[in-house]
Amino acid sequence: MQKTILSLLAAGTALASPVVQHQPASQPAHRPVYRPVSSNFTVLSAPSNRTASGNLTALVTDGISSCSSTWMAIPDVQIGAGTDQRKSYTSAVNLFCSLADGKTVKSQDYLSMATEVFLNDGKNPLTYGLLGYVYFEIHNKLSSTHTVDAANCRKFLGTLSAAGGQCFGTTNMDTKGGTYQSGTNGVSYHALGEIVPPKQDALNKLLPTTVLGTQSINTGSGAPLNPWPLDSLNSVLPIACHSHNDYDHTIPVFQALSAGCISMEADVWLFSGDVIIGHILPTLGRTLRAQYVNPLKAIIDHNGGSVYKSRPGQSLVLLVDFKTSDSGTLDAVVKALDPLRQAGYLTRLEGGVLVKGAVTVVASGSAPFDRIASGNGVPNRDIFYDANLGGLSGSNYTSQNSYVASADFQDVVGSASSASLTAAQISTITNHVSQAHARGLVARYWNLPGEYLWEPLAALGVDLLNTDDLSNTARLPRTL
Repeated sequence: MQKTILSLLAAGTALASPVVQHQPASQPAHRPVYRPVSSNFTVLSAPSNRTASGNLTALVTDGISSCSSTWMAIPDVQIGAGTDQRKSYTSAVNLFCSLADGKTVKSQDYLSMATEVFLNDGKNPLTYGLLGYVYFEIHNKLSSTHTVDAANCRKFLGTLSAAGGQCFGTTNMDTKGGTYQSGTNGVSYHALGEIVPPKQDALNKLLPTTVLGTQSINTGSGAPLNPWPLDSLNSVLPIACHSHNDYDHTIPVFQALSAGCISMEADVWLFSGDVIIGHILPTLGRTLRAQYVNPLKAIIDHNGGSVYKSRPGQSLVLLVDFKTSDSGTLDAVVKALDPLRQAGYLTRLEGGVLVKGAVTVVASGSAPFDRIASGNGVPNRDIFYDANLGGLSGSNYTSQNSYVASADFQDVVGSASSASLTAAQISTITNHVSQAHARGLVARYWNLPGEYLWEPLAALGVDLLNTDDLSNTARLPRTL
């Protein structure tokens, strides 16, 4: 396999940076209509006094000078059919202004903070969205100091979410945030939504003399985030979602956990004695240990032994899809998992008894079933197989060698253009799930025709719902 990858490099295939994979087209969604943004659009700067054509215009005084572009829910959001709650823009503003009250901002200086907020991408926040951040900054451009008053702070930042205002979304009652200008070229109050946490130590704490910047997401030889926003996930409740091709999401690991997924997938290739991540082609240096094992260990250490602080007993499935069939692939995966193993965090088989750990590793794709079933090369028996959900009858798959049973939905069940399944399809799914559960296995389908099938599949007992759009999981009840 190493020669194959080297030949691709020689052919001009660039593997030094992450490969952008093809993602299934999302389902058409109604896009809300918003009021137009003001013409003097600026972000994190003094408002412009020129139009796009260069003509002079009046500076904005005591009003909105710009709207940003990332939509945030305004009131606190009850997601998962009312089973969980996410923090809104209003709650974030109240927190920031309370902490900033009475603080002095020097001339030409800043006071900043970032905090969690629910980002809904301009869609219905009750059913769509994901944990993100809002960056607050007070920029004092006066020649004198500025003392923050909580009431005025809430008034200024609240204007950005005021109903009927230029930054307000009329359909879903959300806001794009932006900049409020107090006085002519005086003090700017900024509130900007971001997917990525800040690179500074400014989460839920005030940081003076600093303009916040987003982290650079590492899709190479390190953890996706550094520093990791460990406490941002404290209140997240887990749900039965599987983050399909997790490494292709904007922030691997983190976004799947912020959605509450109890399973995530990493495709690996053997190269130079290690396993590197990628789907069609791997990314050199992007190892399983750097991108998944080490971050998961840090999260579990922080939470006192569990991935989800809200559900200490919930094990996370790390499904490792073997893209190379070389015998060394399993050996390299075993080695990569060692930090989790040494910490006692892996689910394992001891004397024929399954001992649950914080992480359950499941090998799929070209993984060798015989070696995993016998423990050959897996001395701690802490890697399990992804059984064939459509071929359980008469097979050797048991809870002693497997953990998940998966199948291509469209191959074994058929097509479905809506959430309505035929009687024959329901019978097939019921049979598959019954066989899996009888063997103590977790049932999963991949290659779903659409995520509109989640609810009927869950109702039929499917344990893991294949997920490509993590924001869609907001509609799933938190019932685990």
